[in-house]
Amino acid sequence: MKPGFRLVAAALSLSFLPLAATADPVVTDPSVISNERRVAILEWKLASLRQQVALLEDAKAIERLQQAYGYYISEGMFGEAAALFSDDPGASIELAQQGVYVGKPRIAAFLTHGGGLKDGEIQEGAIWQGVLNVSPDGKSARGRWRTLIMGGTYGQDGTWTEGPYENQYVKENGVWKLHKVHWYMTVKGSYDQGWHKQHMPAAGPLADLPPDRPPSDQYESWPAFYLPPYHYAHPVTGKPVAWDSAEK
Repeated sequence: MKPGFRLVAAALSLSFLPLAATADPVVTDPSVISNERRVAILEWKLASLRQQVALLEDAKAIERLQQAYGYYISEGMFGEAAALFSDDPGASIELAQQGVYVGKPRIAAFLTHGGGLKDGEIQEGAIWQGVLNVSPDGKSARGRWRTLIMGGTYGQDGTWTEGPYENQYVKENGVWKLHKVHWYMTVKGSYDQGWHKQHMPAAGPLADLPPDRPPSDQYESWPAFYLPPYHYAHPVTGKPVAWDSAEK
């Protein structure tokens, strides 16, 4: 999104085979190890390195996919955004409290509902803070991101809107695609009056295009508190990430 986003190594949580660089050095003395065994160890190390490189390439491809989605949504190119989704019948999108739309045709109908941006309209949403977890087989992944949206119409009050994504991705025929997009709208407020003075509720289901399923989670946006669930464990403790009521 605007500005450009770089996925730093610290934000990645990838499942690798044991690092070849940390393995015991290959013994070259033929009196200690046979040529066949030495070749087998080298082949294992090479396979490990190849998998690590493949997972890193997968992570970069998913980053580009997610950022492409963000650009298309910001520019009102909703048909292009819909084309990023998987052909799997279980693919879905869920934004705020608008319910779940299932399958690529329904996703496209939802995203293109109301047409594109009109003259004087803006909805710039930068996507950042990416944390990706690519499956060891390189066929699926999950990611958590955050977006901050500046929206409005020229000459009228604008809005600040914020919240995290919890998305799922799938590789189809060697191409990464969006499988499930779930965006939680946790804050929305007035630009003119100040987001801290005038809040706005999360959008509900469309009356003229009802969703296929109701919202997965019923919650209220700020000033009410809601912590969207994390798909990954704490990187240090290994425990599920949860809001501690003692911290309130």
